[in-house]
Amino acid sequence: MLANLRQLAPCTPAEMASALRRLHQAGIRRGFVLVAPTALPREPLMDLAEYGDPGRELHWWSGLCDLIQEQTGLGVVLVDAAHAGLELARVLDGARLQKRIAVLEDLTRAERSALLDISRGVCTGDRGLLIEARVLEAPNYEPWEAHAAILGEVVHDLFPIAASGALPASA
Repeated sequence: MLANLRQLAPCTPAEMASALRRLHQAGIRRGFVLVAPTALPREPLMDLAEYGDPGRELHWWSGLCDLIQEQTGLGVVLVDAAHAGLELARVLDGARLQKRIAVLEDLTRAERSALLDISRGVCTGDRGLLIEARVLEAPNYEPWEAHAAILGEVVHDLFPIAASGALPASA
């Protein structure tokens, strides 16, 4: 996971170690996509009639988690969005491929930054997470962009799988 670490990490080595420990305890051992579920009706290009129901929103996010795993081989780490987040346990319950999905709650700001820094990408409607991912130059997608990729059957194109190499950090 550290092979993807950027040069200017937004956290200390101790904070990075804490995030890595939480990932390891949750069963995530390789590359992952950070997913922070948010309400879909606020998203452009999403059909309000179809996704205005909270049950349909949960189904969409659960399906996205499954598709990420199926089409990229990456794990999924579900985290709370700062605003308007959905219940992570319910998103997990709706996923078919629960084995490689971890739910991490009550993250500190530094742990969240560490996860963003070593992730293969992030998908959320949360503006704060998206801005931070852009600053860290991590691939980042809003739900409407992921939805377009789902419709085009190209989810695998959203999240590049970096080749492993020497670990540049000593967390």
